[in-house]
Amino acid sequence: MEGRLLATAAHVRALVESHHAGDDATFRAALAELVEAAGRLGDRSREVEELRKLLGVRRAATRPQAPAPPPPPTSVVQPRGELGRVLSVSLPRATLADLALGSDVMTRLHRVLTEQRHADTLRARGFDPLRKLLLTGQPGTGKSTTVEVLAAELALPVFSVRLDVFADLTAEDAVAKLSLVFDLLAQSRGVCVFEDVDTLIDPDGGERSRPRLRDVLRAFTGHLEADTSNSLLVVTTNRAQLVERPVLRRFDTVIDYPLPSAGVVHEVVLRRLRGFDLSAVEWPRVVSTASGLSHEQVSAAATLAAKQCVLDGTDQVETAALLAALRERRQMLKMAP
Repeated sequence: MEGRLLATAAHVRALVESHHAGDDATFRAALAELVEAAGRLGDRSREVEELRKLLGVRRAATRPQAPAPPPPPTSVVQPRGELGRVLSVSLPRATLADLALGSDVMTRLHRVLTEQRHADTLRARGFDPLRKLLLTGQPGTGKSTTVEVLAAELALPVFSVRLDVFADLTAEDAVAKLSLVFDLLAQSRGVCVFEDVDTLIDPDGGERSRPRLRDVLRAFTGHLEADTSNSLLVVTTNRAQLVERPVLRRFDTVIDYPLPSAGVVHEVVLRRLRGFDLSAVEWPRVVSTASGLSHEQVSAAATLAAKQCVLDGTDQVETAALLAALRERRQMLKMAP
């Protein structure tokens, strides 16, 4: 059976059940996992390539069914005064189609969106929707883009809170500004992201006072636990191992963002090079060279290869150009402190 597509019972069951349930999101996730599993086994048969094409068609032609969100506001007013230094507001336009993530992460994000869209139904039966999320993973793996997508899909603004600024304030000033942020969330529904909570933990010490940071972190987690607004609260960290259990228990769910798998690398490059001729690309070599790089780094390498095509006056992306761009990104990582 070498060189032929082998579907496991789990794959077949997921495909059949999601098809009968009309759950296109889960169907696509199961199909993507099947194709990825085949790729890991080195299967490049005609059946696998046809499934790749089918997956691309379904992704382009369909979207998860959900109630139509209300139109988002056309503009926002940026905070001033006490909040202006620590908080900014934006109206993202990203969609689920902009995310290239593993099937497990995508399935969990679909669950968050589904519960948010049916929050009233859940509350009527005594349940709260998933609302307080901790996103963990290395830089560039899709956490920030996820925040934009969640907000755009729910037609909500993004409130971005700079925790690194809080880390440099006096404890009294930081606690006062945190109160202002959470007061705003109680009045204006949105997706509020607190980026890099590890800046409040500060494991390396430096010039910051650990006791002062502990006071700020304690105030932050207290507000997080007490918050009963309708806003979606998202906290991100690049170093999940530093987040202690008393902080973890404040969240409804923790979603880990791993480095891209072979299938996700393929998807990231396809999306970034949409409109270019990729018929000459040797995907196994590209995927192997991209191993260990983040989504952001793979996308940046694909962008570099695309620009080279434009400068050369061609639409065909060569394998050598992609490999060179990926190696350049890897070299940049080695140079970083």
